[in-house]
Amino acid sequence: MTAILFYLKKVIGMLLMPIPLALIFIAIGFWLLRKRPGRARFSLVLAMMILGLSSWHPIADQLIAPVEGDFALFDIRQSVDAVVVLGSNHNSNPNLPAVMQLSGSALFRLEEGLRIARANPNAILLVSGYAGSDPRPHADVMREAAIELGMTPAKILTFPEARDTEDEANMMAPYLKGLRVALVSEASHLTRAMVFFQNIGLEPIPAPAYRMASDHSDWRIESRATYKSERAIYEWLGRGWQWLKEVI
Repeated sequence: MTAILFYLKKVIGMLLMPIPLALIFIAIGFWLLRKRPGRARFSLVLAMMILGLSSWHPIADQLIAPVEGDFALFDIRQSVDAVVVLGSNHNSNPNLPAVMQLSGSALFRLEEGLRIARANPNAILLVSGYAGSDPRPHADVMREAAIELGMTPAKILTFPEARDTEDEANMMAPYLKGLRVALVSEASHLTRAMVFFQNIGLEPIPAPAYRMASDHSDWRIESRATYKSERAIYEWLGRGWQWLKEVI
């Protein structure tokens, strides 16, 4: 049942992103074109608005800014015993160094985690992430990348079975009890991640690795803006799902 809910959550989340949602309304529009031309036009216009507005930087920045503003940059003078870098994604390629296999998001997270770890030489580094459709678990690639960037292998713990943030919190809990922990993820994701770790009795220090919102929005319509909108919508959906599970 848990596996079904996991994949159902992923499918619903995907369909509610701007591009799939616009395609759904386009398909509905063409389907209604002969029988209900008025509704068909409405559906097509709605699709154009969803796609156009979500791909325009001023709108995308307004969407993403509220989910990124909860936490300040990690103060490197704070001492910690453990640094948790939450999983993102990668694309395995044995011909490339592990660092070059990581997505931009994963690399930002890892770099921030290592920045904190360098300031705390005795701290352990925890990395996570399952394989998904890739041949290798994300945690293993993150570990290799951390070693390439200078982290001592013996200080790295991996959690290759963690499929989402809730899994990460539950699996890491036994290793983090009683420790001062820095929790690293993208700024948009940290609020939701903090709740999962607080639910297991921890009070980690949030460490936002990357912010996408800009105070000086680009005027263009392009895919980078769409990604900002997707991240904002994904986080609001994630927070809604998190609240629903707590209520139920």
